Amino acid sequence: MSHVQELLEQTEKLYDHVQKGLPEEEPEDYLDELNAYMDYRQKLIERLSGDYTDEEKELGEQLVEINKLIQPYLDEQMKQIKSQMMKIRVKRTNNTKYSNPYQSNRADGMFFDKRK
Repeated sequence: MSHVQELLEQTEKLYDHVQKGLPEEEPEDYLDELNAYMDYRQKLIERLSGDYTDEEKELGEQLVEINKLIQPYLDEQMKQIKSQMMKIRVKRTNNTKYSNPYQSNRADGMFFDKRK
């Protein structure tokens, strides 16, 4: 099996994986598997040589098309991850404010006269 053929198969597996979407529960397992696919795929890309047969060129065109399909899924999942991280950050600050409400020095409605 040529490197291009193996890369195409790995890319198809990656496409199938990203189509499943980011699960609400246990996203770590999903992301670990995604990273494994991406790392292996990167190693295959690094092994590619510059001279290709006509068959490998056709497989390369298929690779490009599949990559175009994968990218929107990855972008959407990145947005979901960022959104989840923001929610976690907000929860942390709210929990901190709730557990110690007098920690922050707020000057709401106060006026400090600096003149003598």
